[in-house]
Amino acid sequence: MRKNLTYYSTTVLTLTLLLCIAAACKEKKQDQPQLVNVVEIAPSAEGICASYPAKTEAMNKTDLSFKVAGTIAQVLVKEGDHVNAGQVIARLDARDYNTQLRATEAEYQQVKAECERVMAMHNENAVSDNSYDKARYGLQQITEKLAHHRNQLSDCLIRAPFSGYVENVYKEAKETTIPGMPVLSVYSSKGVDVVINIPERAYAQCRQGVNYTATFSSMPGKSFPLAVRSVAATANDNHLYEMRLALQENVPGITPGMTAMVEAEQKYTASHGTKVPMGAVWSEGQKSFVFVYDKKSSTIKKTEVKIERIDNDENFFISDGLQNCNMIVASGVHHLTDGQKVSVMKKSSSLNVGNLK
Repeated sequence: MRKNLTYYSTTVLTLTLLLCIAAACKEKKQDQPQLVNVVEIAPSAEGICASYPAKTEAMNKTDLSFKVAGTIAQVLVKEGDHVNAGQVIARLDARDYNTQLRATEAEYQQVKAECERVMAMHNENAVSDNSYDKARYGLQQITEKLAHHRNQLSDCLIRAPFSGYVENVYKEAKETTIPGMPVLSVYSSKGVDVVINIPERAYAQCRQGVNYTATFSSMPGKSFPLAVRSVAATANDNHLYEMRLALQENVPGITPGMTAMVEAEQKYTASHGTKVPMGAVWSEGQKSFVFVYDKKSSTIKKTEVKIERIDNDENFFISDGLQNCNMIVASGVHHLTDGQKVSVMKKSSSLNVGNLK
């Protein structure tokens, strides 16, 4: 009996000792500061850099057509030809329009002579006012008809609207055409556009101090500044926006149809905010916060910030709230509390994957 009591006493004492050790370990573990990953921050002076494949197109390009229907008599140019502004580059067979004009000219002379007689008689009160008005309006009508037929004869010619080059010839002599049907196209020799397609994020910032430059494989080592000419208001089928950029200088050797690369660079100064990783920021209602790390006390402080924008790499730029801070918690912020004591996580060597010892 005595032996059993000794055994039970020893067992109870052992269990009690183990519980005390476990409780002590747990308390010690709870007292350990939580490891956090912190990053140093500073007002950002860097910006957005992006590259886009590009092609060159004529700044001025247009399809030309006749304003009247008929059979093409001549196309006086071929693809690649240089043309001057006002130069005749295509003709319609104008026989019918010439015949029509001669008939109208004869009618005009007849009406004009009759009108002059009526007007002279009206001055002598020999005809009524009604006869005078008929003659006067008749002359006005035939005058407009004559002008219309002269215009039609003139419209049997296509003239170059500006100096440039013929790009395409769509129709040849003896083919029939109608008003508005393209016969050929020309492009201006003054100015070349560099055309790129940009995504939505870049579209929102494309005019905010972005510097664009173009490089061409045919001119290695050289870059050419560009100016924004236009940006499409709507996206295309690929959800991209077409941007047209003009070369700021006339560069010999750069012609429509060439390929290029466009570099877009947007520089920021300190006034444009402090860059922080996305994992450092969390929201409560309509407000955003970060945890600022105090190196002296090894504690963190909940700090409200104002987000100005997000860059292409999904970093936040903070415009207000971090003026007097230099370190913040970079990740795991949802598991931390204001004023909590923390321990900074040591950075692992790139050669020690997994932090092995």
